Amino acid sequence: MKVSLKTPIKSIGRNPVYSLFLFIPIVIISFMFFAGMIIDTSLSRGMINMEKRLGSDLIIVPSGAKDDATNILLEGARGTFYFDRSVYETITSVDGVGEVSAQFFLKSLSADCCSSEVEIVFFDPDTDLIVAPWINKEYNSELDASSVIVGNSVKVEDDGTIKLFGVEYKVAAKMAKTGTSLDTSVYFTFAALESVIKTAVESGAFLTDYQKSTELVSSIYINIADGYTESMVLENIKSVISEDFDVIYPKQLMKTLSSNIEGVYTIIHSMVIASGVLLFIILIIVNTIIVNDRKREIALFRIYGVSKRQILKVINSGSVLLSAAGAISGCLLGSLFIIPFGDYIGYKLDMAYLGPDLAVIFAYYVIIIAGIVIIEFITSIFPLIYVCNLAPYTALRREGE
Repeated sequence: MKVSLKTPIKSIGRNPVYSLFLFIPIVIISFMFFAGMIIDTSLSRGMINMEKRLGSDLIIVPSGAKDDATNILLEGARGTFYFDRSVYETITSVDGVGEVSAQFFLKSLSADCCSSEVEIVFFDPDTDLIVAPWINKEYNSELDASSVIVGNSVKVEDDGTIKLFGVEYKVAAKMAKTGTSLDTSVYFTFAALESVIKTAVESGAFLTDYQKSTELVSSIYINIADGYTESMVLENIKSVISEDFDVIYPKQLMKTLSSNIEGVYTIIHSMVIASGVLLFIILIIVNTIIVNDRKREIALFRIYGVSKRQILKVINSGSVLLSAAGAISGCLLGSLFIIPFGDYIGYKLDMAYLGPDLAVIFAYYVIIIAGIVIIEFITSIFPLIYVCNLAPYTALRREGE
């Protein structure tokens, strides 16, 4: 008997109900496999990305702004909290402070370049500890008051510019994808602060009189000099700064976050393992039922002289083809429902979420499809072998009982 692609397809069509019982669980479970692997990888990449670019040992923020400042690291979200610039200037000369830089967060403002609000941030490129490590692509433009650095999701025009509040700015560099709202941030130098505030107000943006000041900073980033500890530096700062402040410890925050995220990983891994076990059980049951239902057909094949190998090839190839189609469908559904909503998933989990690239996604497709096909082959081959080894008369007699 000659086996062609049409033969396994006909085999599937003869048993549409059983085929659905086989196809639907495979689609659902392959979807769960794919979703679990994508979310797990994205959270891991987000954490690794953040750990590589912590930027500083300490972050000093105004008293009461600790939660908002923590979100700077976890989500890239900006707040509107401010120090007088004199605080920053004083800290630069404190004993034990090795490197120090500051940023000013204007607020989230709508801009011509983007469909959503962008985060407007000002920084000093000469002392910067935060922005430079994220730069992924540089343009042929120097960073000055008329140019900007943009987040990965900010669209740059073909001529290397963006428009903010009706004014065109040259893009000096673009940041790597972070998986946070840093991806929609636009960074100016402090030299541009006065002009940007003016154009923002003229374009209709609401700013308080206090926010319009050019003598403010929002956060101060500190790297500790050799020979000093965090506590020593903080004591030295307290001795010269009268204003109350909160302290963020980025490295400790990462350790805490890593511990917290273990719970998420455990849930994802448990879901994937449980899905695999459930799939194996379902396929054993369904394939056993299908093979038992086809005992008479198999016995007639044997009577007509078809070899056991040919019978196995005809019937098993149909179930393998069906499982491959189910696995592909599940992965495609996962791509439609998980990948486009990655940023939302990261937002709901309150964690950095950096989706995998196309090569990794393709690899997951191959792994899931191959794995499910192998499981289907194993769970269907043994019932088939058992029935094929029955004497045709015995199989027909048992079928008629």
